[in-house]
Amino acid sequence: MKKFDKDELKLEKALRKEWLITNGIGGYASSTIVGCNTRKYHGLLVAPFAPPGRRKVILSKVDESLEIEGKIYNLYTNISNSYISDGYKNQESFEKDYIPIFTYKVQDVEIKKLICMEYGKNTVCILYKVKNEGKKAKLILAPIMNYRDFHQMSTNHEFTLKQTINNNKAVIIIDNHAENPIYTHLNARKIYSA
Repeated sequence: MKKFDKDELKLEKALRKEWLITNGIGGYASSTIVGCNTRKYHGLLVAPFAPPGRRKVILSKVDESLEIEGKIYNLYTNISNSYISDGYKNQESFEKDYIPIFTYKVQDVEIKKLICMEYGKNTVCILYKVKNEGKKAKLILAPIMNYRDFHQMSTNHEFTLKQTINNNKAVIIIDNHAENPIYTHLNARKIYSA
């Protein structure tokens, strides 16, 4: 197992360290140890449509934020030409044995994010473990989806999205590709501290 503590998560160095997990049929999830996608091949669900080939980036990443007493704290890190989001500053550690585990801390709230893939299926699971011994907090998740060949970029592309939501499940169709719907499932519960 390799673990990087806060001292080793300085942005410039951390952007050069990457992780990768696979599903056994040509699909994978990968990014940097601070969760910032720096290459077009990065993504949380890169799925082969004709295993093991025709890979498409389906889920680029999930941008997480934590709200405490009306103030938003980013846990995600994104970089553009003139902007760097500061989520890496709230990251305490990154470790990888079989799966990547990100640990964040804001005030008294600790969040562990674990990412895994189901063997033999184009499925990614992201588990958040929240430990809160302080003030009321809300975890905000913003999935960043795509539907592009993993060798190409989707610059200046306007996506057409159709979604059907049923309780905590959603079916999403991107750019009228009804033959390959994307299924999402969210299982959330409120956690109260004593």
